[in-house]
Amino acid sequence: MRYAADQKRGLAVLTGPVGMGKTTIANQLQITWDSDVSKTVAFLPSATVRTAAAFLRLVLESYGKETARTEGDNRRLLERFLLDQYEAGKHPILLLDEGQNVSSLNINTISDLTNFQTAQTKLITVVMLAQDNLPKKLERHDAFRSRIAVVGRLDPLNLEEMTGMIAHRIKVAGGGTLESYFIDDAMPAIYSITKGIPRDICVLCDALFVNGYVRDQRMLDAALVERTLNEMSREKKWPVQIRDNRK
Repeated sequence: MRYAADQKRGLAVLTGPVGMGKTTIANQLQITWDSDVSKTVAFLPSATVRTAAAFLRLVLESYGKETARTEGDNRRLLERFLLDQYEAGKHPILLLDEGQNVSSLNINTISDLTNFQTAQTKLITVVMLAQDNLPKKLERHDAFRSRIAVVGRLDPLNLEEMTGMIAHRIKVAGGGTLESYFIDDAMPAIYSITKGIPRDICVLCDALFVNGYVRDQRMLDAALVERTLNEMSREKKWPVQIRDNRK
């Protein structure tokens, strides 16, 4: 995604399952680009508006620009803004999260944005992060798909990566080494349940540490992982419903 912005490629798409950390990546990209004086970034956490006129207003507002009432006027205002940025030596980035929720009409609107260009370069780069159902949604949008210059996918973590992630989060929280808390059989048990999805890993481990604290069990093992899963399965109010993926 950074490459797409640096090279002014026009349109880049990053997909991944629910809970893989796409919004975390979007936030990190915004921080990175905000600190780059050669870029102007607008971040849309979601764009569920239905019409092109409303979408263009949302984009202009995200760049801190005034808007008009009609689609045509907003399109002209956006083009003028992009040209002004180009003349100032800046490249605008439109960072769009939850891209799977963009209406079919505005998929076409985004395609049209990539038509804003000079003879040498694109005037804007759109970076879209979306769930894995986006490709299905794009089946009837040949123009959009043909404009995707950079595509990436976030795959679930493997066991080694998951172990490293848990160790890192413990360290950041001020804790000790991984071996100070987990018996060897705990990591495979956690992985078999979460399948490497970071959000599920965090939710399960949080519950696991609480369970260990309540039971005065310093070392967390596979048996406690299983007990924690069973308790979570009976609870209907968890922010993420952990399911037993081993079945």
